Amino acid sequence: MKRVMLTAMLLGALALGAFGYEGSIVFQGGLGAKALGMGGAFCALADDGTVALWNPAGILAFGENIWIGGATSQLFGMVGYQYVGGGFSFAGYGIGLGWANATAGDFYSANAFMGTVGVKIGDFGWVGANLKYYMEKITSEYSGFGFDLGVIIPVIPELLSVGLVAKDLGTTIAGQTVTPVYVLGLAGKLLEGALVLGTDLELTSEFAVKNLRAGLGFQLIENLGIRAGLVVPELEFDKYYVAVGAGFSLGGLSVDAAYVLQSEPGESLVLSATFLFGELGELFAPAPAPAPAPTPE
Repeated sequence: MKRVMLTAMLLGALALGAFGYEGSIVFQGGLGAKALGMGGAFCALADDGTVALWNPAGILAFGENIWIGGATSQLFGMVGYQYVGGGFSFAGYGIGLGWANATAGDFYSANAFMGTVGVKIGDFGWVGANLKYYMEKITSEYSGFGFDLGVIIPVIPELLSVGLVAKDLGTTIAGQTVTPVYVLGLAGKLLEGALVLGTDLELTSEFAVKNLRAGLGFQLIENLGIRAGLVVPELEFDKYYVAVGAGFSLGGLSVDAAYVLQSEPGESLVLSATFLFGELGELFAPAPAPAPAPTPE
């Protein structure tokens, strides 16, 4: 009975979000174990395969690489949420495509199709944008377009960066405006990058605090890292919740897991992975010519 009640409450919140009420649409929360393992304090980092959900400027974080990534979760134990994306970056430009899907039984389904572009602006930093097309079904089917804009500024390269993203600018579904969300993030790297600290301030369109997020990641050994995060909704510290996570990397493959310990509406296990294929020049370079056979003496 509790599960049915929670599902009904969640679907009601999603429905209100679709029609421009505070709380907005499900995809604004982001998905990805690396990010959520740090409590979602990822705006100034945004460096894995779920980058489009956090800050489109991060599409340039991979260097000159072709990459794919994805994530899956059963949010609150009730809502299936999947994401898959990929792209490439070269000569200071990045291009990506992504798809997100959320379902709750036969009552609710939503899809978001995203195209991401990014550009490096000299020494200033990275600027990126998402163009999104939403499809949503509650009692009827609705659809609409929207935009995200983001920037990441390396204040002190390799040590301190600032991120800023505006989600769902001008987004409309069925003629109704979706409430945008603004995020300001700060990230620092210490101990030669082994320790990563992040904090995000998530604001509503009226610039009231929606969430305060803080997290850390620590590289235990070369291939294994652990993470922890804290979320304080609306700066009400009695409503705080935490997250823990870990990540394993080998070659170009990174696999991450996170567990969000939220009592209401429920806990969430998140799994994600990112794979870097390598630089474009390396992938398409001609095969080296075979070595000449030794001449007999």
